Amino acid sequence: MAEALVAGSFLSASVQTLFETITSVQFQDFFRKTWNLNESILDELETTLLTLQAVLNDAEQKQITNPSVKEWLQRLKDAVHEAEDLLDEVNTTALRHSLEDQHPHQSVSGKVRRFLCSGFQFHRDMNFKLEALCRRLRLFDAQKNSLGLQLVDMRVLVRAPTSSVANELGVVGRDGVITIFGMAGVGKTTLAQLLYNDHRVEESFDVKAWTSVSEVFDATVVTKALLESLACRHFEGDNLDFLQIQLKQMVKGKKFLFVLDDLWNNKYVEWDSLRAPFSEGNQGSRIIITTRHRDVAKMTHTFPIYYLEPLSHEDCWSLLSKHSFENTDPTRRQPKLEVIGRKIAEKCGGLPIAAKTLGGILRSKVDENEWTNILNSNIWELLNDDVLPALWLSYIYLPASLKRCFAYCSIFPKGYPLNKKHVVLLWMAEGLLQQGQEKSMEEMGDQYFDELLSRSIIQQEGECYVMHDLINDLATVVSGKSCNRFEGSEITESIRHFSYSRGKYDSSTKFGSCYRAKCLRTFLPMPVTDDPTLWWYWKHYLTRGITHDFLLRQRRLRVLSLANYNNINELPSSIGNLLHSRFLDLSFTPIKRLSSAIFKLYNLQTLRLLYCQNLSELPSEIRNLVNLCHLDITGTKLKMSRQIRTLQHLQTLSTFVVDKNSDGLKLKDLQCFQKLQGKLSIMELCSVDQTIDAVEANLNKKEFIEELILDWSKQADQGLRTETEVLEHLQPSTNIKKFIIESYNGTKFPSWFADSAFSNIAFLSISGCNYCLFLPPLGQLPSLKELYDTRMKTIKVIGPEFYGTSSSSSPFQPFPSLEILSFEEMLDWEEWLVFSMDGIEFPFPSLKHLRLYNCPKLKGHLPRHLPSSLTDVNISYCDQLEASTLHWITKTKSLTIIDLGHHLLPILEIDSQCSLSYIKIKRSDRLISFPRMVLSSHCLRDLYLTKVPSFTSFPTESMPSLRTLMLSECKNLEFLDDEACRNYSSLENLMIWDSCHSLTCFPFGSLPVLKYLHIWGCPNLLSISFSSADTYAQNLSNLQVLRISNCLNLESFLKVDCPLPT
Repeated sequence: MAEALVAGSFLSASVQTLFETITSVQFQDFFRKTWNLNESILDELETTLLTLQAVLNDAEQKQITNPSVKEWLQRLKDAVHEAEDLLDEVNTTALRHSLEDQHPHQSVSGKVRRFLCSGFQFHRDMNFKLEALCRRLRLFDAQKNSLGLQLVDMRVLVRAPTSSVANELGVVGRDGVITIFGMAGVGKTTLAQLLYNDHRVEESFDVKAWTSVSEVFDATVVTKALLESLACRHFEGDNLDFLQIQLKQMVKGKKFLFVLDDLWNNKYVEWDSLRAPFSEGNQGSRIIITTRHRDVAKMTHTFPIYYLEPLSHEDCWSLLSKHSFENTDPTRRQPKLEVIGRKIAEKCGGLPIAAKTLGGILRSKVDENEWTNILNSNIWELLNDDVLPALWLSYIYLPASLKRCFAYCSIFPKGYPLNKKHVVLLWMAEGLLQQGQEKSMEEMGDQYFDELLSRSIIQQEGECYVMHDLINDLATVVSGKSCNRFEGSEITESIRHFSYSRGKYDSSTKFGSCYRAKCLRTFLPMPVTDDPTLWWYWKHYLTRGITHDFLLRQRRLRVLSLANYNNINELPSSIGNLLHSRFLDLSFTPIKRLSSAIFKLYNLQTLRLLYCQNLSELPSEIRNLVNLCHLDITGTKLKMSRQIRTLQHLQTLSTFVVDKNSDGLKLKDLQCFQKLQGKLSIMELCSVDQTIDAVEANLNKKEFIEELILDWSKQADQGLRTETEVLEHLQPSTNIKKFIIESYNGTKFPSWFADSAFSNIAFLSISGCNYCLFLPPLGQLPSLKELYDTRMKTIKVIGPEFYGTSSSSSPFQPFPSLEILSFEEMLDWEEWLVFSMDGIEFPFPSLKHLRLYNCPKLKGHLPRHLPSSLTDVNISYCDQLEASTLHWITKTKSLTIIDLGHHLLPILEIDSQCSLSYIKIKRSDRLISFPRMVLSSHCLRDLYLTKVPSFTSFPTESMPSLRTLMLSECKNLEFLDDEACRNYSSLENLMIWDSCHSLTCFPFGSLPVLKYLHIWGCPNLLSISFSSADTYAQNLSNLQVLRISNCLNLESFLKVDCPLPT
């Protein structure tokens, strides 16, 4: 059912929140009774706020064309923010005194002394501040008439979102077009993305990279971005010559595709400098440039120039109607609106982004008059270089509550992938979300996010969300001076929200101008991430002046992140003065302990401590964080105080550690957390000594848990029977999507395990369950896509119990959705029985990846029928397997075989044509000659041979597609001579490690495109030869990396008389 919301100004939601705060019973009691503050001030404040709120809608529209109104609104916004902070200080003081009064160890005399010391001072200061605030707001009230501001009421209907809105609704009118030049919002980036990700394009190029250029075009920055995208690693320094040499080597001899998105600069010198390394690419390489400036298109005339026309009126209407009518025929459902809608579409100027956002507005309109109002709005007459009129309209018609959330998003850089949960938690911390009667703040945040998505203000790309650059510009304009995405620009005193990109060394110099800020609410280094790989590979350091000086001056901070800084070992005790803090992120830091000051942040809602590997304890003071809703300690091994049970508002508790000590946290304490959602890891289940604890945990009642990990960690003390009973009573809700069990010591899985009612499970991992004799019937899970079975030491047979059965009369198809199947370290597994039921012998119809690793006793046959979708097979240390039923293996793309047993030898002698592009063979004493499978794989690109001592000769037959060859510990193998090497004309990467001991002269001259050569441990290598000086120069011009080590007899690098390359 739709709910009516006022599409008011950015400030109206803030003013409304203020009004509700000061009129609440709790606030009134504290204000008038507890502290006896001046009651008349409160009454005056209420009246003034109501008067101002009445004209805010009119002011927000007039600010677009009237600079005086715009300035009035900006100054009023500062005053409202000050009022918010002031009232939050009152509420925080009330909360602090309430908690301290409950402290069991504080005497009555102590409480009286505390009141006498702080109460009178607070009373005097607060009255003074409130009087000053009222005077300030009265000035705004007096000015509104001279600015001509009037009462304007705007109402819209906001759909109640059903869930996440679907992806893009389609691309209209762009068939066969390649973009490069067109006006802003015409769809240049969208079409470039379609080209870039098209599978036919991917097959046509060896390498590709994408970089967004935007307003500041710096050849060094763009070169570095392309280089890092290709190399998948970070490059230090800004030396353009070094970077271009590296890029030149990476593209040399390769067919590349580069996309330079949104290029603004038309200085030919910069462009000419940037493209210098591109000439080394192979013929057919392409660069796609998107630009909104004709001069840039002319500057890049060496490439084809395509002008992307705006959409036709018909296409624009088609796109607008898709978004406003959700892909239904508008003439069938809303016949009176098409005429008006087509006129609105004409005003969109052929811009897809304008049509989509206006469609987002119109989908919430229910009658002809509302459409007519938009058609006749004076916003269409607005001339503004920064924001399109259609986008202004999309903003004006947003509900007031959404306007604040949207404006806050200006702190995210252009193109930044938005994480929905992170964004909602930041909105919540900033007070932009209000708890409804039936919905939590997080649920309201999800609803707001989905509403912005439905209006195309936020767009979905795969699993990520982004804002179009023009929408980002709009957010920047409407947020005014409140938000700053810091890029070295000047900082104003009134800035509230501050974000920046981390550098390796963030020194005081970087933040010099930031010291002008006096009332920051947000300090947010980018990116905000849960990904530990960024922490493992990139190290960042923050100057002590920020943590011990600058931040401590910002007493109004609500969001503080110091995540990913490698020198954050401790926080100063004065951090406890940041009483407004709601969001604290110390993830990926080496912090050793949480000071008691942190637990005085009574307003804290979110505490992120991901992968803080030096942190060992959550102390008992955690009980003070009574407003804490989200505690994420993923990857952090902590001893948890039982006082955490008092935090009954927790929705996120990523890890729950059971303690066997009498005063420690018990499994049954999970019952205290009724609101848990998302991910939950229950660790140290071996410490559970009573089955009743599992019963009382009520895990199956936690319906919002989507990812569950049950980890016993080690051998249990209480016996196998108790463990079985514990797991029996830890049945989760059927809503879980990811389920992991580790180190379970019971002898069987419970009756509920793998029940088809668990229809949402897509990922399942079972590992270290050493006493289970059989796997549960996992084939009954209809949505299971990934299955990992590891270290199941006592399982001997996998058969019918694994596939399961169906209670229905229709034929049963096990594992209908499974794509990845992995068995590892199954040391006693002997037999894999074939599935057969009702004529079906096809147990894995969707399988793509199969991995069998270290199953040394597995013998007999694998399943006879595996699907054509299977592309990757890894069989390692399974030397009892037989090859007679593996005919399907030749249709795969990737094959890894390690420790080849004699039963599997025939598989490598298949001489029918194979589709393999990757082959790895390791540890095979029985393989005497070069496998026929390798020679019959005409698409083979990568070949890895390790520890195959019986190989003596390398095939001389042509392998024209081979790009990478690695030979490791193949000591008896004779390398190719000059003539035979010519059959490997595409070879780019060659590694010879402790192999080819008979090699005396390496025939470099016969490998014309070699780029990477590493020779290690060739004891008889004497020289590297070239057939002539010409081939020497040609071949070495392609070479990017050359490493020769531990070749003690090497005498000469060359056999031709020519100089070494520089």
